[in-house]
Amino acid sequence: DMENLAEKITIFLAAHNYIAEDKKIGAIIIKFLMSVLSLCLLIPIGSLIVGWIGSILYTFTFRFLRARTGGYHAKTPHGCLITSVILQILFLSLSICMPDASLFIFVAIISGLSIALIGPVNHPELHLSSAEMSALRPRIYLRVAFILIAFSLILFVNPIWAGCIAFSTFSVALLLAFSAYGFGVQ
Repeated sequence: DMENLAEKITIFLAAHNYIAEDKKIGAIIIKFLMSVLSLCLLIPIGSLIVGWIGSILYTFTFRFLRARTGGYHAKTPHGCLITSVILQILFLSLSICMPDASLFIFVAIISGLSIALIGPVNHPELHLSSAEMSALRPRIYLRVAFILIAFSLILFVNPIWAGCIAFSTFSVALLLAFSAYGFGVQ
């Protein structure tokens, strides 16, 4: 998983005196850099389908919601990246193929409600206690509300951009459901 890969890279860099001995800070930096690198891949791929703004909206929505909800996690960083690319291509393609913007409203509302009902889902990278899981619920509600308000406003400006938000929210709900039913790293 991402933590193990970050730890291995950190140990290698510390052993060769490329970074300080404080491996915890090194691991945090490596994870951050891996996250940035994934953004540098995902956003341009998405921009080929819906343009830069749609791609950024999809990616921001996904990361904003996933930061508090948890959900499916692939066993390797490569698996995570491949899953992310496939989901992004699929759902951004759906964003431009929908015949009616009212379908975006349905997708956004059902997805938002699903996230609020299912989330958060614990996984090894979070190590949350039941009290911490309960404390996350109100934050999830706020994040879902923020995304649905942004969706509503953007729907009037550009329905395809709103579709990117709706399907990103759906992607988070889908990954939460997978995880709740035992799929992914637990």
